[in-house]
Amino acid sequence: MGGGQSLTVGLNHLDRFAWVGGFSAAIAAPETSVATALADPAATNAKLRLLWIACGKEDRLVEHATKLSDLLKSKEIRHDLKITEGNHSWPVWRRYLGEFLPLLFTESK
Repeated sequence: MGGGQSLTVGLNHLDRFAWVGGFSAAIAAPETSVATALADPAATNAKLRLLWIACGKEDRLVEHATKLSDLLKSKEIRHDLKITEGNHSWPVWRRYLGEFLPLLFTESK
């Protein structure tokens, strides 16, 4: 647990979170789980500074990541999807953390 909660909480509370990341995340029924963000894509894009999703090719959740990305694309919500080598494990997430942290709290969108 962690990546799915980060995406769900972050995308439903854009008044509190502008930088959101999900590592190897699965969101069951994203149409309802992140409905707040999907309901008004323009407002979501205005509030979000970064939406970063990453998953390994060998991760059992990679299909969830790509489906979420496809849904976000269809709503024209800006996000980064990174599919890398790796599985559902701490060494993969540690790499992602090293890539994600320098992107936080920057001024550029």
